[in-house]
Amino acid sequence: MLKLFTYHDFTWFARTLHFIGVSVREDLRYFYDSCDNDAKRMYHQTIDLLLEKGSFQRDPLFYPTKNPEYISSQDFTDGFFGKGRTLAATEIISISFNLKKSIMAKTLAIAFSQVTQTKEDRKFLEYAEKTADQQIKNLSKIMQTDNLPVPKSWETEVTTSTDSPFSDKLMLYHTGFLFQAAQAYHGAGLASAMRTDLVSTYESTILQNLILTKKWFNIMEQNKWLEQPPLAPNRKEIAREK
Repeated sequence: MLKLFTYHDFTWFARTLHFIGVSVREDLRYFYDSCDNDAKRMYHQTIDLLLEKGSFQRDPLFYPTKNPEYISSQDFTDGFFGKGRTLAATEIISISFNLKKSIMAKTLAIAFSQVTQTKEDRKFLEYAEKTADQQIKNLSKIMQTDNLPVPKSWETEVTTSTDSPFSDKLMLYHTGFLFQAAQAYHGAGLASAMRTDLVSTYESTILQNLILTKKWFNIMEQNKWLEQPPLAPNRKEIAREK
């Protein structure tokens, strides 16, 4: 789980090129640069620790052919009808990674639902758990059809404690962040998918996440847990008030 969180940091701070590009102040530019370096350092440390303890989950192995192969049939994109084909390496990498993220989201939703203080928050977290579970089943089915392994679940790592170590605000913020960040990775999976069934699965997953994040936003807005970013001046409203 720590590996995935550090990967989030790593990919998020990869956007520092954008932040540095729009920042003029020297202290901000060096701050964003240091965030990027810290995230990469933590990621490497996490991988090394997992390998040392023998707990690193490897993705499926590939056996490349001796010579390059080229697409010669329209069946290559067919996942519903016709002969179809097995998953491509790029598709397997995306599915495996998105599976790990959905497993982490489900595990955290289970843990947070046990310790949250309100029924409304618990209801949302249970909905988040079911959403992640459905996504896990859909992606796992595709992998298992080709006799490929799926990442192990982490539900058994959740204790039976009902004492909350965090506030509801923090727990819901993290839950919403995971599902919103997942949209980028599911979008990347959709872009790399060359089978029609994969395209359909990713589109369905993205729609599920949009519905969930709308529910999340409503709760955060009702509790005034979201800080509003600066808005552009409303020139028409300013003119009317004169």
